[in-house]
Amino acid sequence: MSSAWLFFGGIALLYFLVMIPIQYLYISGIKERARKWKLSQEQMYENMSFEEEQLHFHIQGNIANLPSTIVAHFLYQLRHRKSKE
Repeated sequence: MSSAWLFFGGIALLYFLVMIPIQYLYISGIKERARKWKLSQEQMYENMSFEEEQLHFHIQGNIANLPSTIVAHFLYQLRHRKSKE
């Protein structure tokens, strides 16, 4: 039984690690698009096509992606923070 847990835990860890850069690129792309078009988040999502909305829902809304999304968001905030001088 423990070898099965180790196997599936390894797969989950691998998935988590692979998804971090994908989530980071997606988050930075969304933020860059909002900054370039000078739209609020609500306006940007209203202007999305159905396909883009579905992609966003599946990338950001999947419970299996939640840990990697949180880590990617933290890394994005860490790399793009403003200095408070």
